[in-house]
Amino acid sequence: MQPLMTRLAQDHRRLTKLIDLFDELLDRFHEGEEPDYDLMNEMLEYMDSYADIVHHPTEDLIFQRALDRGAGHHEVFEVLMRQHKGLAEISKRFRQALDGILHEEVLLREDVEGHGRELVATMRAHMRLEDEEAFPIALEYLSEADWAALEAIAPMGEDPLFGTPEPVRFRALYRSLSDQAHRSD
Repeated sequence: MQPLMTRLAQDHRRLTKLIDLFDELLDRFHEGEEPDYDLMNEMLEYMDSYADIVHHPTEDLIFQRALDRGAGHHEVFEVLMRQHKGLAEISKRFRQALDGILHEEVLLREDVEGHGRELVATMRAHMRLEDEEAFPIALEYLSEADWAALEAIAPMGEDPLFGTPEPVRFRALYRSLSDQAHRSD
């Protein structure tokens, strides 16, 4: 498989772990427990600092190149590129709701949970569309030269959580994901 596609597939597996953790925290919130808001904010920060800066721009480059090469399926690629911008907005709304709780604003629990569930559902559907439709189309239509050109211009950056974790920045998130992995063993 192409190195960029290998990286994106790995990112999707990692983001799925993050989404699963979000689901667990939202389930606790739904049951009336107070989840770890700092952890949830770390998760959103991670998505802002990696997914929105490295992952999604890389996908956009691939999708645009596939469109330029006549892959057709305009609606699939265009929807996904629009969703990249929309995911950032959904994430921002959820972060604002969490910040409101932390600053003791009066908010309805179901509204806060709704923002979180919207983010989780949108991310799951988005990745499914990429994995099942967009990536196979790109692999079919792009040449070795296209992949080499994309590799040269794709944003690079080490994953700050799953690569070499920054010791302070995502410590709680890394620990929670590690605990989650041990529970599923």
